[in-house]
Amino acid sequence: MSYFHILQVSIDSQIKSVGEDYQINIPTSRFLEYTDENIRIFFKIITEEKLNLLNKYPALITIERFEKEIILAKIKSTIYEPNEQNIVINFEKLESINIMSKEDIEFTEEDTRETKKEKYNSIDDNIKSIKEALKFEGLEEYRNHWSLKIGDIFSISSQNQILEKFNHPSYINSFPDYKSQLPLPQYIDLQSTSSMGSTLQVTLETEHQEESNNFISTVSEYISSINVLSSLENREVFYRGHSNAKRYFLQPSLFRQYKNRGLIYLNSERNSFMDLLTTEPKEFGNESRCFDILTHMQHYSFPTRLLDISSNPLAALYFSCEIKKDDKGNEIDIDGEVVLFSIKKSEIKYFDSDSVSCLTNLAKLTENQKSDLIDFIDKVTVATPDKDELNSNDCEENSTYSRYIHFIRQEKPYFEPKVKIADLKKVICVKGRLTQDRIIAQAGSFLLFGLDSKLPEEGNDIFKIDRIKIKSSAKKDLLNELDLLKVNLRTIYPSLENTSKYLKEKLEREADSK
Repeated sequence: MSYFHILQVSIDSQIKSVGEDYQINIPTSRFLEYTDENIRIFFKIITEEKLNLLNKYPALITIERFEKEIILAKIKSTIYEPNEQNIVINFEKLESINIMSKEDIEFTEEDTRETKKEKYNSIDDNIKSIKEALKFEGLEEYRNHWSLKIGDIFSISSQNQILEKFNHPSYINSFPDYKSQLPLPQYIDLQSTSSMGSTLQVTLETEHQEESNNFISTVSEYISSINVLSSLENREVFYRGHSNAKRYFLQPSLFRQYKNRGLIYLNSERNSFMDLLTTEPKEFGNESRCFDILTHMQHYSFPTRLLDISSNPLAALYFSCEIKKDDKGNEIDIDGEVVLFSIKKSEIKYFDSDSVSCLTNLAKLTENQKSDLIDFIDKVTVATPDKDELNSNDCEENSTYSRYIHFIRQEKPYFEPKVKIADLKKVICVKGRLTQDRIIAQAGSFLLFGLDSKLPEEGNDIFKIDRIKIKSSAKKDLLNELDLLKVNLRTIYPSLENTSKYLKEKLEREADSK
């Protein structure tokens, strides 16, 4: 199997000359977008060792919508900067292809309306040809990102008139191992139905899963593990349960990739947000804060920039023990996990915090506006390296920032147009108001993700992360123990419907145990 990289930046100034080589930075939040799910799962936890595996594959360095040029490059080194949420890529240019844009078209006095249209169409046809050859999906051509594509770029280039320049023996010889397989575990996608009745996509790892000393099989073992891991001072511990330890990432639903078609939810955040408010006005009529609106939307499984966590470790254990079934009703052998977040108390916010207002109101910006804000931040920080906040002067200079401040002032009229640049890209823990039955039952809090932010799976200084594993074979017994402690479907999801489901499933578990 062959692979090749797409490393796409927004503007050509992001490609920096470093001696004889070149350098670009890719945010970790954009790492492996538009990439096969198996590859993304393998790189769930980023390490230097894993990144070094990628150096053997050819890379195409592009600018959004293929403006100016496409570069065939050889990656020489990668540097992972977890605190900066960034990956630095150093590369050597092997070849480049100049791509004509519509701004480069020359017209003559003889050109008619039809000939002008033909010239424009030829540009569009060229871009379409490149997109199809490189397997671009959806809005991929407009997004700064790093994807790893499956395919032989040299074979692809030989079949494309624009890219054929890359298909040269000397370039192929620069990558002697580009057809070597990544050490990926094999996964099979299966459909299952949760106890809530919703259809879920789950993943079964077909390779043998190694035993770990961190597996628990009883509630008492679980509590003992928590006591060991939750002893740090000046920190508060929260929990999140995953029924599939391999598949689930520490990212909110808004930031999750749909198949290999990229971030369709994030790209449509503003429109989807407004559509829901417009079509269901009675549901949100009493809520003025954007945070309250988002928590309400989260309750109904709407994609938001919130990630549910809980202060109740037993609630998290319950979620980790959910048993998935295939379309034939057979139980799927998938281990679960509980993730422990030991968070600095100084970094925990409440629902009325200005920081919370700043991050939640990002939901009201279109994708183009969010990209414009990111580009503006990059521009001003390059021009003024010691600049650490946006202010009223920036409102005058950038209309997107001015509009963003307007949204914040709709809920906080007193808000001054001063926003810490670092805060915009943060992940923060928020204690919400206990206004919903489900939040009360689950002792719910939230991780709120900012502009292009990502929480490293291995944690960082603010979020110390530990994991407790649950063997698939222990899930039923653990659910029975939790039931004795009144932690079950009825208490976690209080409603008449779920009380009925709980009683039905309880009878089935009792029958299966006999």
